[in-house]
Amino acid sequence: MSYSSKKIAEAIFIVNRHSKAATDPRYLYRLKKAAIEKLIQEGQAKKLGLQYSNNPKKSYQHSNLLIDCHGFLFHLPPQKQDMKDLPHLGTMQPVKATTQVRMSLSHAKSTLENYTGVKPDPLKKSAFYENASPYFR
Repeated sequence: MSYSSKKIAEAIFIVNRHSKAATDPRYLYRLKKAAIEKLIQEGQAKKLGLQYSNNPKKSYQHSNLLIDCHGFLFHLPPQKQDMKDLPHLGTMQPVKATTQVRMSLSHAKSTLENYTGVKPDPLKKSAFYENASPYFR
């Protein structure tokens, strides 16, 4: 199945938005990262630079990689080479979402799974399920 890079960017946007409220966002973030990396390799997305994170880890400031794909801006952890090659853009500025994206999470996930080949681990249970009371199992 073939998707345009704009549809992939929209699917990443939906997955990223839902991952912020998910009980176990690891798989959603893995999908996001794989799709963005593939778009960069194909020349459909561009690394813009580094920005300070709004959420410092253990009271230490760190930077995130800012990526543009069809007007959507995404952040990923930077690689060592990114830290050497890319300019630092300072602090993150709030961005108003100007585009309306209407896509269900399940459709966005299946789009990214087909595009990247990343699949959920069938034997892995969610963190919610592992930590739940025996009454929920």
